[in-house]
Amino acid sequence: MKARYSTPVALLVTLSAHLNAATPLSIDAHAQKDLTLTVYNQNLGLVRDSRALPALAPGQAVVIQDVSRQMQTETLSIKGAGQILEQNLNTNLLSHQSLLRYYLGQDLQLARRNPANGDESLTQVTLLSIEGDRALVRHDSQIESIPLNGDWRFIFPSVPTHLSSTPSLEFRSQGTSAAAPATFSYLTGGLSWQMDYVMTLDESGEKMSLEGLATLHNSTGIDFENARFQLMAGTLNQPERETYRKANIAMAAMASEPDAAPEAFEDYQLYTLPNSTSLLDQQQKQLPLVSTAALAVKREYRHEFLAMPRPDSRRHRSAPQTWLSFENGADTPLPGGAVRTFAPDENGRLQFIGGSRIGHTPTGQDVELMLGEAFELSVERQQTLLSKEYDGYLAEYEVLVRNSGSDVKTLDLAVNFAQPWTLEHASLEMTESRGGRAHWSLEVPAKGKTVLRFRVKLKNPTP
Repeated sequence: MKARYSTPVALLVTLSAHLNAATPLSIDAHAQKDLTLTVYNQNLGLVRDSRALPALAPGQAVVIQDVSRQMQTETLSIKGAGQILEQNLNTNLLSHQSLLRYYLGQDLQLARRNPANGDESLTQVTLLSIEGDRALVRHDSQIESIPLNGDWRFIFPSVPTHLSSTPSLEFRSQGTSAAAPATFSYLTGGLSWQMDYVMTLDESGEKMSLEGLATLHNSTGIDFENARFQLMAGTLNQPERETYRKANIAMAAMASEPDAAPEAFEDYQLYTLPNSTSLLDQQQKQLPLVSTAALAVKREYRHEFLAMPRPDSRRHRSAPQTWLSFENGADTPLPGGAVRTFAPDENGRLQFIGGSRIGHTPTGQDVELMLGEAFELSVERQQTLLSKEYDGYLAEYEVLVRNSGSDVKTLDLAVNFAQPWTLEHASLEMTESRGGRAHWSLEVPAKGKTVLRFRVKLKNPTP
């Protein structure tokens, strides 16, 4: 008896296996077991998404929902789902235009609203073409052009199976013997982060605190729920598209189990946020990343100009720049970003006094910020002599610095030379000379002025 029914039973089992393999298995974000994202400054992110999968039959089609529509499929790596036979990113999304394209050449119901009385009429038409905001249809052997606006609308009978409301990843493998989590790693556009700092000076202006917030941006088209984030600081070179897979192998190692403190990775700095958080589509999220207090800060006033071997009778007036500098003595390297500086007024209220940007700054390196132009200092300069000599020019300049404030101020004056030069005379001692640049440190008394006069030989360049 067993032998009599063995063939039909075997055929039934085989047919059932083929049906199961042909029916796509949909896995959405509810099956997610772990999610880690490494975000870069350059509209780039590395996603490591672990989801629970059942045992897979050979050739079983698996559709992973809730993936980034900006996924770079050439970087996709699937681990734990058996040997992969093929993988596809489905981005043919459901929209009015995609439905119209699908139903080209097919019969549709066309609804028209009478603007006079609001009544709506239905007509069976054949959709022939779409061009801009108009469509061509066939009705009763006639071709008509209709506008695609509020008074005209098509009624679609059903949603095509190949169109979905969100992107999805589909793959087939040689199957697995048991249920297990699988990890999907890929690079994607639409993720980035930036650093913003608030620097607060104390009443003396000699100490400051620095608070840094990381702002994360998500425009991938999906929500990342309860994810662990790592932020990569540094500028990396992105390879050609055909070599992205090799880059993905290295980048996947970056997003391993996170540590509590920032760590150096290759020539970059990797910051791990201590707590899991969610980053929704089109959301900007700010999270604290850096906090330092009581760092010594130095205020400087700087001015520079270019001395050229040509006549200039004008008297140039300008305000010097105000700079703040400090040493990054904290334990944390500072990611590059915008810095906004605040200082207390006479009543202790914080006022914004200027902002700038800093580059990626390692521990122990100096940071310099240009805040703006000084209000109480002014600089006037004039060329007082220019004479031609056999091997160049002899030039004299006068620089007048005024201080309307009630405190002594020091101006760092830099003069740049575009050709070989020799200082022949100066009313004040030069503090530094580097290549084509001379420096003077000018102390300007309160409610007073300081004058620098110097003569320089500008030599013709050697052929």
